[in-house]
Formats: sequence, C-alpha cells, structure tokens
Amino acid sequence: MKNSCWNNIGVRGDRSCPKLVELGHCRDCATYSQEGRVLLNREAPKEYLREWTSLLAQEREVVSRDGKSVQVFRLMSEWLALPAHCWMEVIEVRPVRHIPHRSNQVLLGLVSVRGEIHLCVSLNRLLGIEKNEVPEDAEPRRTSRRFCVVRKDNVSWVFPADEMYGLVSYNEKDMETVPSTVAKSFQKFTRGLLTVAGKKIGLLDETRLFDGLSRSVI
Repeated sequence: MKNSCWNNIGVRGDRSCPKLVELGHCRDCATYSQEGRVLLNREAPKEYLREWTSLLAQEREVVSRDGKSVQVFRLMSEWLALPAHCWMEVIEVRPVRHIPHRSNQVLLGLVSVRGEIHLCVSLNRLLGIEKNEVPEDAEPRRTSRRFCVVRKDNVSWVFPADEMYGLVSYNEKDMETVPSTVAKSFQKFTRGLLTVAGKKIGLLDETRLFDGLSRSVI
C-alpha cells in the first residue's frame, strides 16, 4: 500500500493532510479504517487455505494432564525420589551440631540454614540402606554430597544426599510395585518404582517418610 494516503500525506509521509490537525493520527481517520476492512476481507490466497486445511486435518496429540514431578537423588547405592512440592532447596554441606542425649542413628543433630535451625537426619538409616558403594550409573559431575532441605506440614528437615539427579515427571500408570526381595524397611516407606534413564528409582511415600522421621526424634 505504498500509494495509500497515510504513506504520502499522512503520518508516514509529509504530514500535509488537513485532517491530521483535527485527528492527530491516521489511525483515527475513516479512510484508514476502510482500507483496513478491505485488507481483512480480501480473498485468502490458495496457498494459505491449503496450509491451514492441512494443519487442521492433522490428528491432535493427546497430552496427559495427570503428570507429577519428583526430585530424584541418590543415597549410597539407591536412587530415590520425593514429590517436588516437598522440596525447599539443595545446599552445600555444612556443620551439624550434635544434640546431647537426643542424637541417635537417624537424628544426626541440628544444622543452620539461612539463619534458621533445622533437624538433620539420616534417611539411609531410616530406610535401612547399608550398601555404601557408588552405583555404575552415578554421574561424576553430579556426585557431590549435598544437604537437602524438605518440608511437610510446616516442619522442615535436612538430610545429606550423595548425588542429585534433578526433577523428573511421571504418570501413576508407569509406577511399578516394589519387589518383595527388598528390605522390609525400604518397602515400608516406598510407594513404588519408577524407571528413569535406565535407573530404577524408589518413589518415597511422603506421609510415611515424614511420620517415620517424627517418631525417630521423639
């Protein structure tokens, strides 16, 4: 539309159009609006119609809405996961203060995180994980001990993990049952197994896990 009035005597031209004094801009002019309607009402090119016909004819991809997210981590030789909503942060290892007459196999002591004091616990002892070897699928760049800060019902806990894998999405239908051959203590706190990148991951039951932690500090 090079020959349109707005490109010649309007805001994009020499601005000599007398209507600009009253209207201030070409977009408020009836001529500009009329040209716009002509542009929108013109017949669509055959290529345009062919392209959209092809797109609308394609079968729609069904996207599952029941996906859930978990944070995957490793304790000794076991890969585990907790629901993403339980996690607050992952931090570097820091000093743990022993609690006289209270610390035990599960309760390690107290740790300060951003000025707040949290109970530090050993999940591997609660779960009965004793194998201390590094699995073959451990990734060297991620194999660095970290402190994990988790929370449920406004109660926070800190536990050490040997490796962080990251967030993973899954569907309930993909979860496998826990074999009867694994330790009873592990079965007690595990909902099922997930397979991620060839790894068998134990999905922890958050309610049972945090209840177990609470009982361990009483």
